[in-house]
Amino acid sequence: MKIKSNYTKLFGAFSLTFLGDGLTLAAVPWLISTLTSDTLYASVTMTALRLPWLLFSLPVGVLIDRYSRKHMLIGAGFTRMLLLLGLTLCIWGGWVSIPILALFMFGIGLSRVVFDSTVQTVIPQLVDESKLEKANGQFTAGQLITSDILGVALGGFIITLHIVFPFAIDAVTAVVALLFLISLKGNFYPGDTETTKKEVRPMKNWKREMWSGIQYVYHDRFLRGLAILSVTITLMYSIILATQIFFVRDVLQLDAFAFGILISIATIGSIVGSQAVAYMRKKWSTKQLIISSILCMGIIYGVVGLTTNAYMVGGLYFCAAFFIIVYNVTRSSILQRSVPNEMLGRVGSVFRFLSFGISAIGTLLGGLLVRVSETTFDRVFSLQLPYLLLSLIYILSGLVFTMKMKNRSESQQRNFNA
Repeated sequence: MKIKSNYTKLFGAFSLTFLGDGLTLAAVPWLISTLTSDTLYASVTMTALRLPWLLFSLPVGVLIDRYSRKHMLIGAGFTRMLLLLGLTLCIWGGWVSIPILALFMFGIGLSRVVFDSTVQTVIPQLVDESKLEKANGQFTAGQLITSDILGVALGGFIITLHIVFPFAIDAVTAVVALLFLISLKGNFYPGDTETTKKEVRPMKNWKREMWSGIQYVYHDRFLRGLAILSVTITLMYSIILATQIFFVRDVLQLDAFAFGILISIATIGSIVGSQAVAYMRKKWSTKQLIISSILCMGIIYGVVGLTTNAYMVGGLYFCAAFFIIVYNVTRSSILQRSVPNEMLGRVGSVFRFLSFGISAIGTLLGGLLVRVSETTFDRVFSLQLPYLLLSLIYILSGLVFTMKMKNRSESQQRNFNA
């Protein structure tokens, strides 16, 4: 009963956090536009929100594996609450500027690094191993619904009333989420599935502890392969995201409203995928889900790169988003199932560091790819090229990963196919 109650409280705090996050992310670009028309300043402000993932993912993973994860969640929630209250007051008083906003975004981003990373390590302490896909799917759906649908939609409406309101509401949701976190029963120390306090060896050298997570991934043949696969998937996906708006505008000939509809269709596909993955897991092994998701994404995005029909692209985006979530949820479940709980924070941080780090490179490569292609080909083909390249790389990656899995040890095979 305690575990079920804790699960509900954690899910409530998670959903409220992302609801507020959606409101803030919808309002920040509008706030920036009232402060400056310089696109460089605008990009710096948004970069400040993501920069903590590159700087602190690995150190945060060390802390998660050394201290009470409940305390980590409360600390992140309390920090986020204070920052949002401060930002709300600055906006209300007319004291906000681009440098101040960037500082607040950096702090909020850091709290998100701690909160998101810790939640992923607490989930396997709350649910049975056989239900990890279902739990991860529910949390993913909660994030998508509250942040990408409710948060963004409500944020767009609330902004019309007053620019400060989305931030004020986010601050209120942060307070309620913090209360949920404080009410969790137990301390959730690393490796302790009973959520009672136990002795944890002291952290003598945080750099060595951080390096141990990297070494764990490197020396585990399966995790090393999964990390390489994840980097490849994220890199190629970032390439198409960087040029997606131009693809929609110049190839599909859609306006801003239609672009919003297209993204909403993809979000719905993500939600459906997050709920379907638990059912699919009963029918197929994790190996089959990982490989089939990659191959399906490769085929789907390849067709996107060959068509200019907006209705067809909408359907393809729905299907692609479905398999993206199936892949992500399955990968998270594999890590939670195969990595010792006392190492999960550090190992998970390695994957997050690689993903967020490579995404920044991918966005730059996407723009460069299209620019170089336009020196030889027309703009339509140049904007279709990232999708075609992604298709080729995904299909090849899926086939290579399949062959690599055949050579894994028997014990690893049991864990992967379980």
